[in-house]
This record gives sequence, structure tokens and C-alpha cells, in this order.
Amino acid sequence: MSSEWKSESWIAASLDRQHRGRHTLLGIEKWIFRERSDYQEVAIAAVPDLGKALFLDAVIELAEADEFIYHESLALPPLLHHPAPKRVLIQGGGDGLALREVLRDPRVEEAVVVELDGLVVDACRAHLPDLHRGSFDDPRATVLVQDVFPYLESPPGSFDIILVDLLDGYDDVAVRLYEAVLALSRGALSPGGIIAGYGDLAAPRLAVRHLYRGLERRFAHVAMHRASIQSFGGEYGFVMAADDVSFRDVPGEVIQQRASALDGEIHALVPTAFPSCFGTPRYLIDALHRDPPASPALGDEFSWIAD
Repeated sequence: MSSEWKSESWIAASLDRQHRGRHTLLGIEKWIFRERSDYQEVAIAAVPDLGKALFLDAVIELAEADEFIYHESLALPPLLHHPAPKRVLIQGGGDGLALREVLRDPRVEEAVVVELDGLVVDACRAHLPDLHRGSFDDPRATVLVQDVFPYLESPPGSFDIILVDLLDGYDDVAVRLYEAVLALSRGALSPGGIIAGYGDLAAPRLAVRHLYRGLERRFAHVAMHRASIQSFGGEYGFVMAADDVSFRDVPGEVIQQRASALDGEIHALVPTAFPSCFGTPRYLIDALHRDPPASPALGDEFSWIAD
């Protein structure tokens, strides 16, 4: 079958940094921004059907058409399950979109973004204003360009919500980084705090397994809801963990009441679906608790992390 649409430029967009076997060939209508930082190539392009998209080393990080599904699914549930989320930490998130969602909650007094690559922040601030909607300039927002690990070692105060928006647990190195991030984040949470992250649900990798099991080892309560994000290649799991919040026991009426106070409309989440959306089919429960083919131990380079 022939196609009438042709592009002058293409990108073989990888869905993750480690497993280069999954790519989506995307035609580029226009390169909006393309530069290399000390860490990676940062590119923003106009893509047919997807709108503006952000790529880091050719890995698709967000697409205008469905980024709201990812960012609402990551940021809003922990906020809606917390009785008073005053301080929020976003690890990664240099595009400002998770920050946008966090700042929709009027109870949030301070939101801190810790992003390693300043070029990501500068490029997205300049070229994605319709997406971040001025979140960088909100007086409640602080954006720090630095490594998250030394920040977590001695954070300036504790946080009610921590969003892990920087890792895909596909290979041994990423899994060890997950272990280090979760161990340090545990100590940065305030009493009653909630930590949340994400992971690919595609078999056989099931990258969310590493996050889910890591949180299960550290917290009394863990819950996962799911969303399909086509620009990422399929279904993703969004995991929350806490010691003092039993997610399945928070009444749906409470979630709806808190959701009604958010600034703007909710487009991806269905507040009335909580807590029933935490139901997980048997095959996923089994897969989440099954050891992957190679289950890496914490490497020597992270032996200083206190679990």
C-alpha cells in the first residue's frame, strides 16, 4: 500500500534508551530545536498527528497529542490521595509538564524540579509554551539544574509527594539506579508522604516490575493504575507507595472532592474510577512478582546507599 505522505526528514524514535529493538519511524515536518548538551542530544520537532514532540538521544519523551495522559496519570493520583500535599519534589521532569500538573492543585505551596540537563529546561521553556503553560514561572516553582543524587542525600526539608520522572528500568544499570533513587527518596519523604513513578507494562520486559517491587520492599502500601500511551508504544503502569495511606481504602467521594478543586479540567483520569482502577489482573500480579531473566544485585558503585 503506497502512502501519499512523504517527509524530507525522518527519525527512528526509540521507545527507551537501552532496548533499541523497539523503534517507531516518524516523519519530521519541521525541526524546531536540535542541539547537543553534555549529556545527550535534545530535539524538539513537529510530527504529523502527534504535534510537537521532545526527543532525547532519539528517545521519544513526550508528544503533544497524548502527553496529558502520561502527566495526569503520574502526578494527579498521588496528589488526590494525599490529605495535604504542600511540598512536592519532581525528579527529572525538565520539560515542565509534570510541574504543570502538580501546580493545578491549590494545596501545593512549593514544587521543586531537579533536572540534570539544563538544555532540556531551556529548550522546553522556549519552544513548548503551549504545553508547560508557564509552569516554570509560577512563584511556587523552583527548578534546579543538578544531579538528583547529591540533592537527595541532603534535601532542604522533606516532601509530601515525590514523583520519579527520570528512569526506565530496562537494563542492569537502570535497575541499580532505581534502587539508589528509591532508597534515598524514602528518607526525603515527610510522614504520611507518597512516592510515585511509572514503567512500561509491555511483556516480556515489564519495566514497571523493578519500581513496583522496589516500592513493595520499602513501603506498607503500594497500588498501581494503568493507562495506554500510544506515542510510548502501549500500556504503562503508574505506581504509588506510602506507609500511612492505604490507597484502596480512600473513598472515591474524597478523590472526587479533591479533583473538583483542581485548576482546569481533567482529560485523562476518571476520578470516579478510584479505587476500583487499582484492580490488577492475575497475569500482571504474577508477572510483577516473578524474577526477570537476569535479576541484578545492587552494584558496588551504589554500596553507599542505605536501604
